[in-house]
Amino acid sequence: MLLACIAALGMSMAGPARAMTPEQEKAVATGLDALYRCDYEGAEGLFARGISEHPGDPVYSLGYAAALWWRMENDLAGPDSPQEHAFYKAVGLAIDDAKRERRSGRKAEGYLYLGAARGLKARREASQHRWVAAYVDGRRSYRDERKAIELDPGLYDAYLGLGAYDYYVATLSRLVRVLTFTSGGNKAKGLSELRLAAEHGQYSRTAAKLLLVGIYWTLEKNPREAWNILQELRGGLPESPLIDSMRLIGLYHLHDAAGLKIEAAAMLAKAESGKPFYRRIDRAGALYFLGLAEQLSGGYTRALEHYEAALRDIPEGHPLRGLVELFVGESLDLLGRRDDAVAAYRRALKEPPLWGVPRYARHLISHPYAKSLDPLPPRSVDLGGTSSLEASGSL
Repeated sequence: MLLACIAALGMSMAGPARAMTPEQEKAVATGLDALYRCDYEGAEGLFARGISEHPGDPVYSLGYAAALWWRMENDLAGPDSPQEHAFYKAVGLAIDDAKRERRSGRKAEGYLYLGAARGLKARREASQHRWVAAYVDGRRSYRDERKAIELDPGLYDAYLGLGAYDYYVATLSRLVRVLTFTSGGNKAKGLSELRLAAEHGQYSRTAAKLLLVGIYWTLEKNPREAWNILQELRGGLPESPLIDSMRLIGLYHLHDAAGLKIEAAAMLAKAESGKPFYRRIDRAGALYFLGLAEQLSGGYTRALEHYEAALRDIPEGHPLRGLVELFVGESLDLLGRRDDAVAAYRRALKEPPLWGVPRYARHLISHPYAKSLDPLPPRSVDLGGTSSLEASGSL
């Protein structure tokens, strides 16, 4: 769920309405709406039927690849998993279809589809730390999207990929730039391009807003602006586990423990009532945020109860287990139960790595957690003994 802040990258998946048939328009709009509501089966089924009925059409093959990528990233599927294999097969088909579209004379649309497919591929490679491959596909994606804009300035959806590339390349450390032969990047330009997609894109508006939310949280240090965007998104997606989860993250960034408790309880009620598309893992997420609200408010014993309940809903081997165990350890430290806290940090280290959890857990094993500390500090915080890549925030 927490990956929602970056899960919008590569989602500029279709051109403007004038370039698509009514059937294609309906399919893309319906499919995207399903994804944002976490209706994975609905989105995948819709685009799979499109591939069967319209073989070679990049609108459907790209939509299917995007749907598989969305589920894979939000489910935190690991490398070499069946989900990853299915995604790479699907995105390969989307790339081939986009190339045929470009050769057919619809060059602007072909470049747009090609850039979007390569952007999805680059995002997966980056999330798995395959840096050189991610840079190569990302750079190709950027050139494709730039070419689409040159051919048709009205393809505002292309600005999603352009903005993401321009912004994030500008944030890379000098070492990463050297290792990947990367140049360019401009944060102000990237933000401007993302806002163009958010305001004028035909199909990339929601994706651009989601990406801007993540940027305002982690890099621009402007959680209030992120919250304003989340308020807009809630209006169009009132019953979405994705938006619910992002709002909980937003309240955490705003240090609003009272609001966090209220909204986490509301999400838990939705998950327990059987509302469509709220899964067991969403129940676990709501319990985790209830625990965090209690921890921020000083209710450490109650926080532990929520964290332990969340762990019962998270499957063995799921990366989120390490995150919750980390917070279990913090609450135990705050209760003065140091030995139990160290045991929790060690359990966190045994789980699949997620974001900065392993290095923070190692730090807390020798440095007891205190209330004055950030529960999950940004990866740019120097905890001592980190690699230069970790300290830069690039890993």
